[in-house]
Amino acid sequence: MIKKQFTLYIENRPGNLARITRRLAQSNINIEGISLASSADVGLVQVVVSNAAQTRRLLRELDVAFTVQDVALLSLRNEPGALSRIVSRLARHKVNVNYVYATACSTSGDARCYCIISAPDLDKVLDAYNGGAKGKKTKPRKAS
Repeated sequence: MIKKQFTLYIENRPGNLARITRRLAQSNINIEGISLASSADVGLVQVVVSNAAQTRRLLRELDVAFTVQDVALLSLRNEPGALSRIVSRLARHKVNVNYVYATACSTSGDARCYCIISAPDLDKVLDAYNGGAKGKKTKPRKAS
């Protein structure tokens, strides 16, 4: 599915990420995927959440600088080779991956995890994920 990803630009100091994630939790917003990279001064947080509209309002209230973009959120089995299979499909569909990060989950039973993928053509990502024919045209997916 296509989801909204928020890229937050925050000061790299103790407690800043905790302040933001605490407010998300207090607003009953679930974090579905998160990635953090930092330099000496700035933290770059990429986060996919359960409620994009509410998150946008909350980040503005907190005076956090952010951008929003669409990404593909794919459910994968938590097993060796799961990521390799999907990126191989993307390669066959000639989709260049800008970046990817994933969630962690239990390894018991039929455990699933989420893989967040940024690419120039998210419809092609979903086609490849769903096993669509190479080059097949599909209807655009709405972001949630």
